Amino acid sequence: MKSLVEKIGTQYIDVNGVRVRCMEAGTEAPVLLLHGFGECADVWVFSLENLSKHFKVYAVDLPGHGLSDKPKLDYSLPAGARFVADLMQALGLERVSIVGHSISGLMGLQVAMDSPEMIDRLVLVDTMGLNARTSLLYRLCTLPIIGEILIMPNIKAGLKRGMKRSFHNPDFITDEIVELNYGYLKMPGAKRAMLSIIRNGVSLKGPAPGVVVAEKLHQIKTPTLFIHGAQDRVVPLMYAEEASRVMPSATLKVINECGHCPHLEKPDEFCEEVIAFLDKSKVKTTTQNLKFGNYPLTSYNFVTSAYPYCCFLSLLLMGSNF
Repeated sequence: MKSLVEKIGTQYIDVNGVRVRCMEAGTEAPVLLLHGFGECADVWVFSLENLSKHFKVYAVDLPGHGLSDKPKLDYSLPAGARFVADLMQALGLERVSIVGHSISGLMGLQVAMDSPEMIDRLVLVDTMGLNARTSLLYRLCTLPIIGEILIMPNIKAGLKRGMKRSFHNPDFITDEIVELNYGYLKMPGAKRAMLSIIRNGVSLKGPAPGVVVAEKLHQIKTPTLFIHGAQDRVVPLMYAEEASRVMPSATLKVINECGHCPHLEKPDEFCEEVIAFLDKSKVKTTTQNLKFGNYPLTSYNFVTSAYPYCCFLSLLLMGSNF
């Protein structure tokens, strides 16, 4: 069976000297899909096909992630926002809608504050940066040597527990996915990049200046949709509820029986909400034959994809909001 990645194709583009993996499909209005911390573009596997029927969709591995380069770079939030601008230039795009998951939701907010003329609409999926709560493990990762140890968990059972924390339904995480995920931990440059992201965003005392944007949300006029899992244990729902009330052009969609990754646990509902928000059409979507873990899959060989890379740092997300 032909995988979705094979159907839509993968290219590598140069963004200021960084080789970035990019998948694209569809036509019409451009939409950037930006994955979360420690993930890769393949987390959009259940959304790409449906969204590409309505938009020109671009899903990239951010620098330091997936199959993109992992150079010694500035991995701070402002640098991430500049990367989005540079990526748009490399793709020949002047204005886009952004769908950002977790820390990339925060990146999308930063772009909307810095360069609102570049953003048409913004979809924030279980976004971080809405409050100052930061887990002890993240803060410990900022310490020399200790961080290097924590970022490379050697106990796969502990890794599996951490990965399950991102999902309402723990059956999504199988031993095979954990095994493959562990292999991606060992990719050259991966540990350095992950530590750099953490250390640019967190100190031993808490979030770095500028990482928490709650007090600036009222300034953002970009039409925004918050999508949030009702059972998210990484970023509790109450923070998205408060943020959606503060932003003048924001709405909130809560997805029930769902954790930190609605695009994986509830792809039908997720795609329907995104499509309705971005193009105002109420289009029914379906991924009923897909398989993830112990569930059916027809359009993509999920277990052998690059996805397992995506959740390994969930081990560090115990109650974190960075």
